[in-house]
Formats: sequence, structure tokens, C-alpha cells
Amino acid sequence: MRSFDPDVDDPYVDVDSGTSISLDDDVTEVDEERAIELLNDVTQDLPGGGESRDGQQQMVRAVAGAISRRRSLVVEAGTGVGKSLAYLVPLSLAGRRVVISTATKNLQDQLASKDAPLVAAHAKGLRVAVLKGRGNYLCRLRVNEAGSGAQLSLDADDDLPASVSDQMRRVLDWSNATTSGDRDELSFEVDSRVWRQLSVSAQECLGRAKCPSGNNCFTEQARDIAAGSDVVIVNTHLYAAHLAGGQGLLPEHDLVVFDEAHEVLDIFAQSLGTSLNATRFRALGTLARTVLTSDDRTTARDMGDFADRLSSALDLQFASGVTTGLNESVTALLDEATRLTTRLGDLLRASSAAGDDLRRQRTLAAAQQLSSDLTRLRSVNPDELLWLTQRDKEIDLELSLVDVGPRLRQELWPSVTAILTSATIPDNLVSALGLSGLADELRVGSPFNYPEHALLYVPQHLPSRNEDGAEAAIADELVDLISAAGGRTLALFTNRTVMKRVADIVSERVATPVLIQDTLSRGRLIERFRDEPEASLFAVTSYWQGVDVPGHSLSLVTIDRLPFSRPDDPLSQARRERAGERAFYEVDVPRAAMLLAQGVGRLIRSSTDLGVVAVLDTRLATAGYRSRLLNRLPPMRRTRNKVDVLGFLRAITAEHDA
Repeated sequence: MRSFDPDVDDPYVDVDSGTSISLDDDVTEVDEERAIELLNDVTQDLPGGGESRDGQQQMVRAVAGAISRRRSLVVEAGTGVGKSLAYLVPLSLAGRRVVISTATKNLQDQLASKDAPLVAAHAKGLRVAVLKGRGNYLCRLRVNEAGSGAQLSLDADDDLPASVSDQMRRVLDWSNATTSGDRDELSFEVDSRVWRQLSVSAQECLGRAKCPSGNNCFTEQARDIAAGSDVVIVNTHLYAAHLAGGQGLLPEHDLVVFDEAHEVLDIFAQSLGTSLNATRFRALGTLARTVLTSDDRTTARDMGDFADRLSSALDLQFASGVTTGLNESVTALLDEATRLTTRLGDLLRASSAAGDDLRRQRTLAAAQQLSSDLTRLRSVNPDELLWLTQRDKEIDLELSLVDVGPRLRQELWPSVTAILTSATIPDNLVSALGLSGLADELRVGSPFNYPEHALLYVPQHLPSRNEDGAEAAIADELVDLISAAGGRTLALFTNRTVMKRVADIVSERVATPVLIQDTLSRGRLIERFRDEPEASLFAVTSYWQGVDVPGHSLSLVTIDRLPFSRPDDPLSQARRERAGERAFYEVDVPRAAMLLAQGVGRLIRSSTDLGVVAVLDTRLATAGYRSRLLNRLPPMRRTRNKVDVLGFLRAITAEHDA
């Protein structure tokens, strides 16, 4: 039996050994009653004078107990519980540094700009810092090179639009005013080619001790601030890099929170491996040409030619449908890449060019990192998977851990007390992360009145999702539902091509605006969706999570099919093989249930929200595994009667328009 849903379409950083906060072996206890008092003080400062909720207080007590017992805790906290304050409050009383790791920038910004400062206003002396990966900050050395007229290459492209050159000038002007060097401070979206010229990767960085700008480095300044802070907010990719690098990347800590914990498994699986594509060879060759003598530049040019051949070989293997392992052609090219990279490294070490020696050192560091990654890609162990994936029209080689649990159980969980929390915790997360027997679990329900405010609709009349005419039937259904809702719809799809086809049909047949993913930036699309109540937004992938649109702009969430993994997803395939006969229930169903709950969770975002979730896949009402999915959803009323749904939506629309 197939255990998938057939959807065929589509660091190195120098760390000072000393910090201003020291950790000791004394057991820290957090008084639960004091934590509840602090929570009440904090929530009273919320807009309109908030109040702490029973579920939030339950989570506060559980987190306080976990800190006191030094035992990890996994908390599923439904929408509206207020989980950020529920862990920030007891952690602020722990007297120890905590790292908070988030999977999305939106939550990182919310914690840094709203939630943590709110708690810090009552927990006097609490110091909060945000720390990002090195590539997010300007490199002062490279900025100085650009300002002094040193040669910079924008991917060796001589036909760059004027707007890109203008961006370089704007970023250089900004570099004279910024105190953080943080890319996110820019008022515009900078072209990646520009940013690459004014920042460095962890592999290229010379480190504080060797760099002439090391004592004035934006990244090192951010790291120093983090080292003296009680709460350090990072993203989960950076935390995974911290573990991969021997736990020397972040300040010393023994408390960590993984918010949006449902993302941790896949992020760690990817980040504890490595990746490689043709662009890395091309970029290294471009860098090397600026520091090698004219006699040695042939090797640098060879690197660019090699990148073209590797790109073609990866394209051919991917097009053949072989997405795991390497065919003979790519294997031979990786052997050649090792020889070529070694030769380039030797030339860089011996180079006596009159050029910039610091740039030569950066180029050598990049060559050494590339050589190290090639060695790892050519010696895959049984717990790893080497596979191909396509990003931005380029094929990447990915080395991922199939099972991250053993490594986390050995290297991470013995050294930290972890709080893992999310609105949806997959059934298999605890075991998959190696936490079985090491963590307590808690489920805190949402305080929102789902039975009265929300309706779950699975149409009775739709054909099976794989039958001919299914797309046309979905388009017809969406036209009726969106018309009854007066727009106000988030239409979620599992497939980008299907989404675009259906969106084109629906937009021609409804009287309200239809917004489509990729026509604008994510932030701008969500802003328009929030500000234009009659608009509908058609989207895939990341829009299943992190979209927060409370109020009258969203009354209907539709989901075109159950979000099972694609049959050709290599990492899912490898996990199924390990799970054996129970793969469907141990791998596929938990993931689909989590993603479905995330999508459904976009509807009710406040205590006054009303609306409908329409899942346009009849399997949610008929399949034998349906209870496993339904049990992970909020307690909404359920119907298969379209008349009831249209009536409910029209009533909501009339109330909004009154």
C-alpha cells in the first residue's frame, strides 16, 4: 500500500570564551505563584487591559515547574492561549540566560519588539537581545573596500540593471548611518547580488582576531550584546548551526525555548547536513580571479567552466527523476571538483599577488569550506540522505539527516532544559526529536469559542481529488463560497500550478478582488488582504502558517486537498522506509494532521472572529484515518450541507456590512 498522497506536481564564528553571565550548577527554582502574579501584571498592560487566561496560567505553571525540575517540556498551546508570555514570564524569573529559537522572522520580530519588552518592563533588569546569522549583517571590511573603490564583482554580470547599481549606492549610504548593520533595517528589499558584495558568509569571515575591522564588526557587536543578555532571540536555523558547530556559536546557556516547535525536525535535519550547488563554484572562481596572478587565473576560470558542467549534469539527473544519490556523471564531477578546489586552495596559499591579502584569505576560507563540504558529500553515512532539490531554477545537492533524534539525544538534550511549544504539535514529534522519556507533555486548549464561532465544511457532492473534473468542481465551489462570504477568503492549496489555474478561473467569476501569491511580496500581499476586506488571497506553502488576519477581513478559509507529502519527496521516502509497515500512520498522517491544523488555524484569530473552514477533499469525511486528522483540529461544528454553509457566510457578511 502506498503511504503517501499522490500529488505529482510540483559556521564558523569566533567566540570569546568569557561572557558577562556565568552559569553554575545550582538548581534554579521558579516560584509558580510569583510567576502568576507577574503574568497578571504584564497582561494588564496589554492594549485595552488584557486578562490572563486559565490555559495561559496552566502553561506558566508548567514552564516554571520544568525549569525548577530541569526537565524538558513539550506544550501544545491552542490559538489565543498567549504562549509567548506564558513562557517568557517564568523564564524571566529563572535568573539564567535563555535562548529563544523561532522558525519564522515574524515571530522573532514579535518577541523582540512587543512580548519581551513588555515582560522586561515588569521584570526589572531583564536584558533582551536579537542575534542573527553572520550573513544578515553588513561586513565593515567589504563596505570599506567598496568605498575605497576596490573592485567588487556582482556575479561577473556586466549587464546589470541601473537599479542594482543604485541599490549598491543606497546601501553604502545607509552603512554610514546604521548602528546595527542589520539587513532588516533597510527600507527596501535589497537585491541579493548587492548584499553578497557587502556581507560575508560564515565560511568567508576572517574572524575578529584577524580582521582589521574585527573590533568594529556589526556581527561581533551583536554577539557581545547577546553574551551580556538574559534572553537571546534567534532563529532555529541559527540554533541548528550552533549545534552543528559544536555548540560554540551562541552564548553559553542551559535553557532553550523552541517556539513553532513543529518546524524543528525538518530544520535540524537540513541544517545538521550540508548543501552544495553550481553557484558556489562559480562564486569562488569569481572571487579567486580578483586575487590570483594572471598566470594562475586559468584555474579560477576553470572553476566557472566546471560550474556550468555541474549545473548541466545536475539538471539532467533531476529531469530523469532520480532524486536520491548521485549518478555516475555527477559522481565523477564531484571527484573533479575535489581536485580543482584543492588546486585552487594551493594557489591561493602560495599567491604573492600585489592585491588585497585579506581578500585572498577570505577566498581561501571559502575554498577550504567548499572542500570540506565535498568530502562530506562523498562519504554519506547510513543515517544521512543525499538528494536533489530545485530552488530558484537551480538544482541543489542536499545532505540531510533522516533521523535527528539520536544526535539530539546525545549532543543537545543532556546540556539544556528545553521548552518546545506550538499551536500544533505532531503526534510523533517527541519520539522523532529523541525526547522520549526526557520530557513531559501538556496540551492547553484554545480559549476561543469554536463550537459557536466556526464551522467545518467538507462538501458532499465534490468528486475525488484525483478524478477528472475535480479542479473545475473546486473552482465552482470556490465561486459560490467566496460570493457568499463577500470575498474575505484565504484559499490555500498544496500545489502552486493548481492554485494558479483555479485562481485564474475564480477571478473571472467573482465580483470581489482576488490576490495571488507571487504577484507581490508576501508582506505586501498580507497587508493588502488585511486592509481590503473584500479581497481573497490564493496561496500555497508558507501561507498555511504565520498569517494572522483577525476581524472582518477573513471569514472563510478553504483548503483544496489534505496536505500529505509528495510521493517523490526523498526525505519523506527515507523516513517511510525506516518506519516500515506503519509508515503511513507514523510518518504521513502526523505531518498531514499538523499542516491541516496550521491551515485551519488561520481562521479564528480573536475571541470575536466568525467563519468557515472548507476542506474541499472528501477524504476528511470518508477515509479510515479521518479521525486522526479531525482530532487535531479545534472543536468546530461540522457539516456537509452546502446550504447551511452559504447561509452562515451570508449572515456573517451581513453583520460586517451592517
